[in-house]
Amino acid sequence: MRPLPKLLLASALAGVLVLPWMKREAEASAPPDEASPPAIVSVAPAVSTAFAPHQWSPGSVISRRDARVAGEQTGRVVDVAEVGQRVRRGQALAVLDDAALRLREQEGQADLARIQAQLALATRQEQRYAQLAEQQNIARAQYEQLRADRDVLAQERARVLAQLAQLRHQRAQMVVRAPFDGIVVERHTQPGEYLVTGASVARLVDTGAQEVRVRAPVDLARHLSPGTEVRVRNAGTERAYPVSVLVPVGDEASRQLELRIAVDGMDIPIGTAVDVGLPSAPPRTVIAVPRDAVILRREGDFVMRVDAAGKAERVPVTTGTELDDLVEVSAGIKAGDRLVVRGGERVEAGQMLDIRSPAPTLATR
Repeated sequence: MRPLPKLLLASALAGVLVLPWMKREAEASAPPDEASPPAIVSVAPAVSTAFAPHQWSPGSVISRRDARVAGEQTGRVVDVAEVGQRVRRGQALAVLDDAALRLREQEGQADLARIQAQLALATRQEQRYAQLAEQQNIARAQYEQLRADRDVLAQERARVLAQLAQLRHQRAQMVVRAPFDGIVVERHTQPGEYLVTGASVARLVDTGAQEVRVRAPVDLARHLSPGTEVRVRNAGTERAYPVSVLVPVGDEASRQLELRIAVDGMDIPIGTAVDVGLPSAPPRTVIAVPRDAVILRREGDFVMRVDAAGKAERVPVTTGTELDDLVEVSAGIKAGDRLVVRGGERVEAGQMLDIRSPAPTLATR
């Protein structure tokens, strides 16, 4: 009779172990809306919008105003703007020694004073001779010779004034000024060097006038024109900009043509590499959902749709092109369907949903 207590003890222990397992099985087999409380989620609708496939090409940010500013006069360099210095339009980039021109200007002013004195005397004499000629006290030819001498002095005065204007213009050119607002990125001469006519003194770049230069296959020319919207992507940021210039001439070797895209306001360094999405086909209308609505799993992607009863419905989808925060999907989703965009990872199919803070509605493009 001794084995009986051991048997009873074993049965009691088995019952204790089986009860929790039976409880878990009962909870697992219960309907989701009875087993779990409503999940708090945010939703957004699927939309019907126009998508255009893009071909991505590398581009570079350049400045529309990038100049190697040259001098128009020769002379010894006295001063040059420093690299990195920001200058305004008309501000000095380089200063040349104008001592020789100052001396020539002084000489011209002396000549002008002499000629003006002679012209004043000739004018007074011409007035007196005019009276004598009327009274026939002098020969008419003598009076006309005096008038001619007075006219010659007037022309000499005009010539000296023109020479002085040229000298002042040359002196003004001894200061090489910035043709536009920008920053000095290179110095091509140093103080003490001798600058010749046409030699560059500095490279000036306007960092506020930015544009993207990109080369595209000539096959895409039929989808491109000034004003066509393209995508510019840099450092994870993607924005749409219109094509400002399309050069419809392809290179024979590379079979590519050049595009310019104005990107004022991008505020990134000149020379930055960017990717440009160029339309490779006409736009097509697709069903798109917010990127946050797509749940990625190894067995397949899906979205959680809110059904008429306010419960979660799992819908498998196949994703396609992405544009901004939208993703193209096919099969099972139609425009206007409410999709979970926040909290969907912890939602089970059939579970009641509590939509407390709906996401902003996406406008149809």
